[in-house]
Amino acid sequence: MVIITKPKQMKREQMSSNTTKQAPKRWLTIDEVAEEYGFSSIKQKRMRYLKLIPFSRVGNNVRYDRLLLDKWLEENRKA
Repeated sequence: MVIITKPKQMKREQMSSNTTKQAPKRWLTIDEVAEEYGFSSIKQKRMRYLKLIPFSRVGNNVRYDRLLLDKWLEENRKA
């Protein structure tokens, strides 16, 4: 006689704790930059227009390279 059992179901908290920590995303959207760095979407738009902030366009989408953004912030930090 063979007994078939269901696999244990894990709670979400258990699943997230078992996964390895991922490195932060390299390419950020406008909303992600607003959330992480505190630049509103309007402020970002002005800075892009004046070419003050490093960004890339992929079609109609604006993306920010986290590495370039961090470097730019470090270089333009007020002492």
